[in-house]
Amino acid sequence: MDYDALRLFVHLARTLHFTRTSRECHISLSALSRTIQRLEAELGRPLFARDRRSVALTPEGELFYEHAVETLERFRTLKERVATGAPALAGTLRIFASVTAVQSFLPRVLRSFRRAYPNVQIELETGYAANALAMLDRGGVDVTVAAVPERVPAGLLSRVVVVTPLVFVAPSADSDAAALVALRPVPWERVPIILPAAGLVRTAADRWFKRRKVAPQLYGEVMGHEALLSLVSLGCGVGVVPRLVADRSPLRAELRVIDVEPGLGDLRVGICIERRALKKPIVRAFWDSIDRS
Repeated sequence: MDYDALRLFVHLARTLHFTRTSRECHISLSALSRTIQRLEAELGRPLFARDRRSVALTPEGELFYEHAVETLERFRTLKERVATGAPALAGTLRIFASVTAVQSFLPRVLRSFRRAYPNVQIELETGYAANALAMLDRGGVDVTVAAVPERVPAGLLSRVVVVTPLVFVAPSADSDAAALVALRPVPWERVPIILPAAGLVRTAADRWFKRRKVAPQLYGEVMGHEALLSLVSLGCGVGVVPRLVADRSPLRAELRVIDVEPGLGDLRVGICIERRALKKPIVRAFWDSIDRS
């Protein structure tokens, strides 16, 4: 196995820029091109789609990227074990995440860690996204998936893995709420609004209404995006959620995203741990694996 070739491929897959990879990996452009061509010949399929202006991974390249990252992670782990004579890492990693995170990006984040450390048991608890940082603060979990504020508390570490826009969602079926948001301009002061009871999404929604000098007519304040979308689908009102949540909801066929200008802004979702938890070998191993996921 040519691990150097895999490292070059992974670097190029992340930069999508031959000159930058050549410079940062201290290899000539011609040697880099030959390495990629050799990998493509071995696979029998092109890994990159190239023209004069851009470079992009092909579908086969995406699959090969996953293989390369996993192979390099396994090799790194093997070298560490051989060098230290340490036994395989074992124990439990406790994670808290929302249902949406579990069903969307979290498996991708966990995949390389799971394959590198198969003896570590993963305990996964789901719940309200607004409770994520509180779970970490109480010591109930080692890792949490949470909305990441602009200023992260000093005792925490976070790595943003998803950025999703915040959107208004309305019922797709006929209702008073749907009729009101169909008007132009939308009479927001008359629209029944359903908001999260707390959290960064609520803060962003409150800021949006304040800037428009509108006092929203609150239909309800709820805990959990799933409950909010259920009320919206029933025609009770218009809600605010991350676009990722709306797109992944089993109720998405009964919802309609409302475009607004200016927008509500983006929500950064990331992996969070307590800084002091890096002293735990399992947490450190997981944290180090995120960049390779």
